[in-house]
Parts: sequence; structure tokens; C-alpha cells
Amino acid sequence: MPVPGPRSRPPGRPARPSTPAVPAPRTGVLLTGDDELAAAVVRLAAAAGCGLGRGCAPAGETAGALLVGADADPAEVAALRRPGVPVVVVGTAPAGPAWWRTAAGLGADHAVLLPEAEDWLLELLSDVATGPGGSGTVLAVVGGTGGGGASVLAAGLSRALADTTGGCLLVDADPRSGGLDLLLGADALPGLRWGDLAGLDGRIGPDVLRTSVRLGAGLQVLATDRRGGPGPAPEQLRAVVEASRRVFPATVLDLPRAGLRDLGPVLEACAEVLVVVPGTTRAAAAACVVVDELRAVSTAPVRLVVREVGAGADAEDVADAAGAPLAGVVRPDRDLDAGLERGEGVPGGRRSGLRAFALACARDWAPTA
Repeated sequence: MPVPGPRSRPPGRPARPSTPAVPAPRTGVLLTGDDELAAAVVRLAAAAGCGLGRGCAPAGETAGALLVGADADPAEVAALRRPGVPVVVVGTAPAGPAWWRTAAGLGADHAVLLPEAEDWLLELLSDVATGPGGSGTVLAVVGGTGGGGASVLAAGLSRALADTTGGCLLVDADPRSGGLDLLLGADALPGLRWGDLAGLDGRIGPDVLRTSVRLGAGLQVLATDRRGGPGPAPEQLRAVVEASRRVFPATVLDLPRAGLRDLGPVLEACAEVLVVVPGTTRAAAAACVVVDELRAVSTAPVRLVVREVGAGADAEDVADAAGAPLAGVVRPDRDLDAGLERGEGVPGGRRSGLRAFALACARDWAPTA
């Protein structure tokens, strides 16, 4: 059976992202003599991972937002105003008509009251610190059928992307996978797992993900932890993806087949979705349902990865039956299962079919300058 590598980009497939020039760090600037208000804003800035200067931006940094109290001098506010930098009047509830008149007189873009507007202000400060959206590449892997090898491919692809980009987060989004940290031989290592994010509501500070399990050479994993629970909710997974794009050049999602219709926003963030199947006619029939579900909720390109199983169907025929272009064929690794059982993780040798396929994909999708 021929073993094609990842194919050239089909029409409509997004171009590879480029690495932007690193701008000066952005910070918030606070103008107020109200110590109680200042303490509240400082607390929110710390939670957002955003620097905050009193009266001006620290040396070497640029202002990304100007936060002012109603007691601020209008002339000072005008002097610090810059194009593209929002001016926000911040106060504490309750506030009477006089406060709103003062806020209007300062010519602000927004006027908000704490604590009601804490979530809004936290999001603004997060955007100041990291930008409104990250530039990291996101790839999703999902099994077209049970036992298709999606988790193993996700692990191999994340290792290859870490090697080619310098940093990758592997996100275990399937609560029934048994834990990708176990598959990678990292179940005893310390680090953030999904159970530590229980009750998460809203945005995640990007630095939180830096505390996930470290596997070395730029690879980290956010794994399930076998403490029970339903697994990440769609909103939680979306928050993790948004944060990961700010921190890691690449993110690989190991998604469950169940619940794909609830993951539209997550899938829209993906440069591509790879559906993994063994090379059999029955697997192709099962994958057809998965491909249709993915296309019903997202415009992300979907391609098929066929795992060679010996005397199976032709890979092109499997892809045609599943209704998705063929990304390539993964040759079997003789000692893969035994190595995984010994906790050795995915193979990294030059003769590994998994490694060869993963590296070809990683080079295709890795951000380039």
C-alpha cells in the first residue's frame, strides 16, 4: 500500500500563520487618588496578568488602556490619551447621576462600575496583556471510530510540533481516554490537570496553562486526572484554547467523538481537524458520520488519517468512503503498544511511521517567520 505524506494545501485551506514581530509589552495606566478603587483595579490587573502603572506606563512599556477614576484631572486624562487606547472611567457601585455626568465629561470610551463590571474589566486587561487573540496554531484530532488511534496520533503530533515550533500544549479533552499523561508516561508528574480547573467560568489567564504537566523539550499536556467528573464543558475548552493560543506556538486537541456538535466555536479556532481511522471499510463508514458532524458545526478543513492495518482497504478508498480528503497513512510501529504499556510514550525514532507522519504534518503547519 503506498504511503503518501501530508498533501499540499487544498483550495480554501488557510495559509500557515507567520510569526509576528514582538511589540513592546503593553500595560494599563491608572489615574485616581481613590485608594479603595485603586486596590480593586490592581487586584483585577494581577488576576489578568496585566501590568499596571500609576499615572504613566512603566519604562519600556506602552499603555494599552487608560483607567481613570471620576476624581481624575480632565487635563491629565487628555494628555495621556493615545489613538487606539481605550479610556475607561471606573467607579464603585452605587453611583449617582453626578458620577455619570463626570464620566461623560472626561470623554471616556467606557464607564463601568465595580463589582458588576469585574468580568468585563478583567477581559479588557487580559487583552491589554496578551492581545485580543493569540497567533498560535490549533489542530484537532478525533477518532473516526473507537480504537482508531486518535490519542496516539495526537501525542505524536504534539511532540513533533514541540520540536519544530519550540512549544506545544496537548489538550486531553476526552474524559474517557484514560488520561494522555498516562499514555505519555507522565501520570506521576506534577502539574495542572482538568480537575484543577473545575468550576472554571469565563476567561483563563494564559500563564495558568504554563503550570500544566511538563514533558520536556517544549511539550506540555493538560490531561484528565481520573478523579472523575464529566470532563471539560465546551465553554471551558474554548477558554483553554483561547489562552493556549496566546502562550504556545501550537496546540493539539484530542477530542472525543461524542458531543462534537457542541464544539463549534472550538473547532472554528482550528487550522485543521484530522479524523483518524484504521484502514477498513467498516471504519470508513463510522468516520463518515464524524466527518458530517464536524462539517455541520465548523468550516475548519477536515482530512482523514488512515492507520495501516495490514490487509485492509486502500487508503484512498477509505477516504472517499468517509467523504474527506486523505492527509496520509500512518505505518504501523512494531513495538508501539508494548512501549506505551511500559510508560515510554510515543516513539521518536527515525524508523517510526508515527514519527515520520507527525513530523511531516508539523513542518506543514508550523508557524514560519
